[in-house]
Amino acid sequence: MTEHSIRTALVTGADRGLGYEMTVRLLDEGFRVYAGKFNDEYSLLDRLAEEYPELRPVQLNVSVYEEIVNVEKIIREECGYLDLLVSNAAFMGGPQNDQVGGDVPIDFDLMRFSFNTNTAPAPVLVDVFLPLLLKSDYRRLHFTSSEISSVRLMKRTGSMRYAMTKSALNVGVRLMFNELRPLGFRFRLFQPGWMKRMMPDGTLDPRARLDPKQSAEMAVKLILEDRPDEDRLTLVDYLGHELSF
Repeated sequence: MTEHSIRTALVTGADRGLGYEMTVRLLDEGFRVYAGKFNDEYSLLDRLAEEYPELRPVQLNVSVYEEIVNVEKIIREECGYLDLLVSNAAFMGGPQNDQVGGDVPIDFDLMRFSFNTNTAPAPVLVDVFLPLLLKSDYRRLHFTSSEISSVRLMKRTGSMRYAMTKSALNVGVRLMFNELRPLGFRFRLFQPGWMKRMMPDGTLDPRARLDPKQSAEMAVKLILEDRPDEDRLTLVDYLGHELSF
């Protein structure tokens, strides 16, 4: 336990899917959770807040700097510290116009939007929340990556937009690890697997392999456990296997 009475976490992209299920799991583990809302179609967090008094849904589009700063102000004024930052929000959909020599030209604006959602917010979030994180002795940082981020294992010809953003995320996490690990920060870089899409009513699209609950269970397990090799940055998947990246 930290020096505080309750551990406090911020989870981005918590409207649905992995972020939502990680929020539930952290609440069950006794955390106070500030859960980032982005998609107005989804009210799952609002309903969840009726069940968990320690849940704080907050408006957070991670591609908008002012919204990140506003959430930092909320947490600073209400709580004064942060133990865990879960950088999970991502955009992976959109039309298949991200391949060189494809049927249509690469959509530059969509490429830029993807980087502004999947990659750039991670170091910005850590930078903005660093003063609050330094007030905790827990100091844990989780980043949701992907198997598609591995340069060494890359065999695909499609999904360039998403793959590039996640590879760049890994580089950013490595740089933050080099700087912040000496200050006692513990890093988790996670590959959640191909998860079923969560609908606004909480049901799951069957066209995928994993229930997000399964992936969230492993993600939170990895966050909570103390590893003997914290000085080594690893990419771990939903089965607990280490991946090359």
